[in-house]
Amino acid sequence: MKRNARTTRWLAGLLGAAVLQGAAPSLHAAPVQWALGSGGNGHWYEYVPATSIYTPIDFATARAAALASSHLGQGGYLASVTSAAEQTFIQSSFSFLFGFGATATAWLGASDAADEGQWRWLDGPEDGDLVSYTNWLPGHPLGTGFPEYDYLALYINAATAGVPPTYGWASWLGSGALGYVVEYDGAPTDPVDPPDPNPVPEPSGMLMAATALALAGLHRRRRRD
Repeated sequence: MKRNARTTRWLAGLLGAAVLQGAAPSLHAAPVQWALGSGGNGHWYEYVPATSIYTPIDFATARAAALASSHLGQGGYLASVTSAAEQTFIQSSFSFLFGFGATATAWLGASDAADEGQWRWLDGPEDGDLVSYTNWLPGHPLGTGFPEYDYLALYINAATAGVPPTYGWASWLGSGALGYVVEYDGAPTDPVDPPDPNPVPEPSGMLMAATALALAGLHRRRRRD
């Protein structure tokens, strides 16, 4: 009986992964804002799935793509999740790409590659800050014996039919996840120079024309003299 139940859950996960994989391109939606009026920080977030469950995205590629992206003139980076409220907003805002076993992974922007056990945010306003808020899965982050599991991934498990997906953080190999989350924090990609507090007014067209005529007349009088 237990074996049949496990087989049923496995087949459900396999079928779900196949259906979701076929629909993967539609999972990439427009950025959404965590509005100040809703208790948010005003930042925008975007989930970018892999093109297929067979072609995961490595951490370095995801980070470079996030840093090269922009939205409404705001620069992007792999998301820095600094509160439970921010975590809840991200996990409730997107439809994630699930792989076999009905699990999904999406890169976030922290790593302990530089100093084992010291998890820090890599980019954005929290660049270099130690991770304070955490949402680690049981047994994570992996430590001694797992030196290459240096990158932060959001892990989603929807393997149990009839039960809402569970979300948590996992220390993950940098070789691949099924997507990544970008955060846009309001920093302009092309900074605009501040206005001059004491601007010098430009001469009008009429004034310039009058000046030119006056100089021409003075030149003619000098030649006659």
